[in-house]
Amino acid sequence: MVHRKRLLALLTISTIGMSSLAGCTSNQGTTGSNNSGKEADPYNVLANKNARIAINMAIDKQELCDVILNNGSVPADYFVPNELAINKDGKDYRDVAGKMGYSYNGEEAKKYWDKAKEEVGFGTVTLELVTFDSDTSKRQAEFMQSELQENLPGLTIKIKTQPFKQKIELEQKGKFQLAYAGWGADYPDPLTFLDTMMKGVSYASNTGYKSDEYNKLVNEAKAMPEQNESWKKFAEAEKLMLEDAYIAPLIQSGMAYMQKEYVSDMFKFPTVPWSYKWADVDKEKKQLNLVSTSDIPTIDPSKATDTVSFEVMTNTMEGLVRIDKENKAIPGIAESWETSEDGLTWTFKLRKDAKWSNGDEVTAKDFEYSWKRTLNPETASQYGFIMHDIVGAKEYNLGENKDPDSVGVKAIDDYTLEVKLVRPVTYFDKLMAFGVYLPQNQKFVESQGDTFGTTAKSTLYNGPFTLSEWKIEDHYSMTKNPTYWDNSAVKLDEINTKIVKDTNSALNLYETDAIDRVGVTSENVDKYKDSKEFKTMKDSSTYFLQINAGNPQK
Repeated sequence: MVHRKRLLALLTISTIGMSSLAGCTSNQGTTGSNNSGKEADPYNVLANKNARIAINMAIDKQELCDVILNNGSVPADYFVPNELAINKDGKDYRDVAGKMGYSYNGEEAKKYWDKAKEEVGFGTVTLELVTFDSDTSKRQAEFMQSELQENLPGLTIKIKTQPFKQKIELEQKGKFQLAYAGWGADYPDPLTFLDTMMKGVSYASNTGYKSDEYNKLVNEAKAMPEQNESWKKFAEAEKLMLEDAYIAPLIQSGMAYMQKEYVSDMFKFPTVPWSYKWADVDKEKKQLNLVSTSDIPTIDPSKATDTVSFEVMTNTMEGLVRIDKENKAIPGIAESWETSEDGLTWTFKLRKDAKWSNGDEVTAKDFEYSWKRTLNPETASQYGFIMHDIVGAKEYNLGENKDPDSVGVKAIDDYTLEVKLVRPVTYFDKLMAFGVYLPQNQKFVESQGDTFGTTAKSTLYNGPFTLSEWKIEDHYSMTKNPTYWDNSAVKLDEINTKIVKDTNSALNLYETDAIDRVGVTSENVDKYKDSKEFKTMKDSSTYFLQINAGNPQK
């Protein structure tokens, strides 16, 4: 999942020489009548818009939801999900934006594919698809493989499984051809999705998507003070981007899971990972036992991009605010905050009893340092773009201004943080709960160098729990943090997570009471759906194929 929170991606890898990229940016290739046996360079094919449209239309999304997932997921021709952004009149952005994107149509897909064959001049092509190394991910990839090969004659799909961290690294380097990815909402606005396809950002960078018109539309939408007008402009941008077909939306995800009845107050929301601060278990040993299909890629707030990392950081660290069980922003490290009348200046007053796990005080300087480290181009953060509404942040992040003092975040004193924005952002307080905005202790970060965030001991914590143990690709444990300012509200003593990639093995652990929550895959829904412990959840995440029509050697 997904995505985010956030980044949930399955991707492919292929290596080609630079000489093979000649003409890669053009939709036109060598044409002729004797192409039936000609094997194409995959990137030349993916640079062709008709080929990308064919891929968009070739997968039966309804069958993917009903047969492979069976967990409440629904087909999606859109990028921004339903029930994410609701305006003051109660209308959903998706209702305002309307229908867009390419629906499943096998016959039409073949017609576009035939056009691509003629334009590029090929008969066959092989594309690689890399997926997570969990059995659920493999099944989804095998379904896509079957659909694409059946509907697009001459196409061969090769599946390659990769551990979570390695998959992300390959994707960020652009070394893939097709990539099944997921993105989860970071805040309740269409921009949380549309920003990722801006030139040089996230999925746009991965796929090589560069549209000045798309960037112009998104920037115009951001500058509009009236929400409905802004949404109309966002919708124009989304429609344009989907028609360019660098991504192929497939589903808006749902989640089916089993949870023991003795577990309480464990929750998540579309923009918030699983939160355990208030969680409890009605048993003598206050221990929560979980499984994950993937290990933690990193717990460096400046470099994390995925749901596993963000979940761990949400529970071991704390930002200016925290999201409570009612999905409201409540005081975290900030005791209070206020905004100027024009909405462009936010002032946060920090509590004086917040400490790092090494005993240092958490101060406003930790936030200023953290955010500027994320924005520093040398950090190469995939999430720097989320701060571009801060004065000077975009220019500093893109290397156009090398002065960090030009960024509109400043520690006025140890307990006062001032943030200046380029536009009013009504949800800015909720955004402060997101992992990228967490504080960092400069002295500790610099002492750890490249190891920061890669082990339990090379990270500091200021949240409800600390990461007390982390054995790569095996398990990790979080333990109640005795120095956390709100320690009395934390009921659990320990949270243990075992890495289990096989879903049936995970279900066996659940049935033997070894774990307290487990995901339920499609083939097991009928078995468990009548249980009191069976639950479903709709998510504000969309899954899609990334189509790499850019330079794979970047």
